[in-house]
Amino acid sequence: MKEEKRQCKNCQKDFAIKPDDFGFYGKIGVPPPTLCPDCRYLRRLLDRNEYNFYKRKCDATGKSIISIYREDAPFPVYEQEYWKSDAFEAKEYWRNFDFNRPFFEQYEELRREAPHLAMVNSRSVNSEYTNQSQDNKECYMLVTSGMCEKCMYGSWNQNSHFCGDCYMVFKSEFCYECINLDHCSKCAWCRDCADSVSLWFCDDCKGCLDCFGCVGLRKKQYCWFNEKLNKEEYEKKLSDFSFDRNSVREAKEKRNKLRLKIPVKYYHGSQVEDSTGDYIENCQRAKEVFNCKENKDTAYMQDAWLDTQDCMDCTEIIVGERCYEIQGVDSPHRSMFIRSCFNTIVDSCYCDMCFSTSDCFGCFGLEKGKYCILNKQYSKEEYAELKEKIIEHMRKTGEWGEYFPAEVSPFAYNESMAQDYFPLTKEEAVKAGYSWYERPERDYKITLAGENMPKTITEANDGIINEVIGCSSQNSPEEAKNYPLCTTAFKITPLELSLYRILNIPIPDKCFSCRRQERFLLRNPRRLWHRSCMCQKAGHSHAGKCLNEFDTAFAPDRPETVYCEECYNKEVY
Repeated sequence: MKEEKRQCKNCQKDFAIKPDDFGFYGKIGVPPPTLCPDCRYLRRLLDRNEYNFYKRKCDATGKSIISIYREDAPFPVYEQEYWKSDAFEAKEYWRNFDFNRPFFEQYEELRREAPHLAMVNSRSVNSEYTNQSQDNKECYMLVTSGMCEKCMYGSWNQNSHFCGDCYMVFKSEFCYECINLDHCSKCAWCRDCADSVSLWFCDDCKGCLDCFGCVGLRKKQYCWFNEKLNKEEYEKKLSDFSFDRNSVREAKEKRNKLRLKIPVKYYHGSQVEDSTGDYIENCQRAKEVFNCKENKDTAYMQDAWLDTQDCMDCTEIIVGERCYEIQGVDSPHRSMFIRSCFNTIVDSCYCDMCFSTSDCFGCFGLEKGKYCILNKQYSKEEYAELKEKIIEHMRKTGEWGEYFPAEVSPFAYNESMAQDYFPLTKEEAVKAGYSWYERPERDYKITLAGENMPKTITEANDGIINEVIGCSSQNSPEEAKNYPLCTTAFKITPLELSLYRILNIPIPDKCFSCRRQERFLLRNPRRLWHRSCMCQKAGHSHAGKCLNEFDTAFAPDRPETVYCEECYNKEVY
């Protein structure tokens, strides 16, 4: 089958359905999508609220709990311990399927009646403020992370210890404000570094030790903005650096200028074959995938890790096989249109918040369910017969092959991850038909203004943890507009204060939400542009300008010099 152009029914833009895509849709028995890849991704993101937490009552016990759902949610919300206990049985909310009504209408009635799990932080200790996470200890405001200890204000932290304000760190320790680190220790304000110790303001450094403000180095030590020093010279410069907020800002700016002088590879990652995307590793035949590892024969994926193959349009999954239109699922196999399910979901469709479930259709909140439809138990034969009838009914209503409708998302647009990747103003969101949450006015009594904060960590005494600090992003109305999710004020916890002291770095003057927004903007967008290698150097296996072309997340108007992988390796390694 040839490539076919279609118009997205959401954004009205044209998009291509490729021959391989048609083959996949035929194999799983669904019609081609009606939305473009970006709009399909956005629709899945509307179901993800990772870090907006609320205090509310558990509708079962009456206890005060932390939840990703507001008090006014149109469904009951249970604390994790009660939800998973024998006191709750989701099959009690079963219903018969009505062939005179649309499927999504019936499913939404079930979802609004069945209790929701307040947070997902399984097998974690002293980590109440963590979500979509497991096996953590003494962590705070940490999301989509696992097997971490004393980590805070981060996301995608894995097997790490004592890290703060980090995004995508793996097997690292004592790190602060870092992005995409692998096996690093004692690093601050670093990006895309691996196997390194004691780095400051570094970018794309591998196997390095004791470096400051460096870019693109390999197996180096005692370097200052890429200048090689001896041990005494380096230690003198480091001891003279004041580590106050002004000096930190100046060091970042100087590092960023150096970054523009050194070529970048057209994608972040390694060991990819016939694949496109960014932040990808060990991938084969993966198309338009972002932050993905060990993918094979996949397309339009985001945050999909570990032995995932033959899947399309999946977001936040691990160990997936032949799946389509899924978000937030642990070990999905041969399943479609699934959200927020855990501990293996097999041969199921249109399920939500289910654990260890197989052969289920249109179910919510089941644990170890099998052969269930709308939470009602059937025999194997009854299930197979009714499932086919429902699919045929959905084909007639135009529902089969579509993910859950955006209008029934449990979160407002500005609560969901859609606001991070596809930011809209309130007016734009409402015009597009999305809901919007008007956050209550905050009336914090600020006890310490940003301009009066200690300049260095040595000037901060233990009493700082009792202060209500005004977020510096609110210093002027103009600046405040750039931080729509600002909490306006914040406090320092004893745990983070100890990390600042260990690293000898200043206390931040912005709240967690603003720090997260700034960190998020440092990563490339999840979008690709077709470009040519910019290398014109002799000795790089080409005469004149390199003729290699590629798809890259570096937009054409970006200031970086973008190289193909071959030219980049000759330049940097």
